[in-house]
Amino acid sequence: MVDLDGTLFKINTFHYFIRYLLFYSIKNFNIILLFKIAVAIVFRILKIITHAKMKYSILKAISAKTDINYNLFVNKISLKKREIALLHDKSFDVKILATAAPLCYASIIAENEGFHICLGTNFPVARFNNEFENIKEIKKNRVVNYLAKQGVFDIDTFITDHSDDLPLMKIAKQNAIVAPSNDLKALLKKNQISFREIK
Repeated sequence: MVDLDGTLFKINTFHYFIRYLLFYSIKNFNIILLFKIAVAIVFRILKIITHAKMKYSILKAISAKTDINYNLFVNKISLKKREIALLHDKSFDVKILATAAPLCYASIIAENEGFHICLGTNFPVARFNNEFENIKEIKKNRVVNYLAKQGVFDIDTFITDHSDDLPLMKIAKQNAIVAPSNDLKALLKKNQISFREIK
């Protein structure tokens, strides 16, 4: 199982996606969408809303759009992908891309990279709540539930770069951490989580 932002990709893909949407709005003279995205960004910068609420607002604003080329976006950021040799281990029965990034483009990345499934943040279907974003405990529970349905009850190897994934790191048999910071190393040591480092 692999995380996306900062792990499989060297960047925060959602930040690049926001830029892509801004250019899309300008190119298509979609002033309403441009305004909604800009308001969400400004509210986030001013800390009026959380990152999750900003993501919710942006995904809600584009959820009915059928002309956004997500494949083009994935192609544009393809050079930011990190080569992780461990991903080519053919002994893995189920390969999961588990991410807080939007499913609308993360699922394309997963398919391109040969994952069996992508578990990401979907378009809003209800009012905002704390379970909207696929992150931390929510992410862990979705992974565990998916694996259980496949008859798999262990996470053999988890590859990540972020402390948000601590709930999953606690239950994985092996953790491979991409360029861990000193703070992350200290957190893993504190929680008695062993890991190997990926440069």
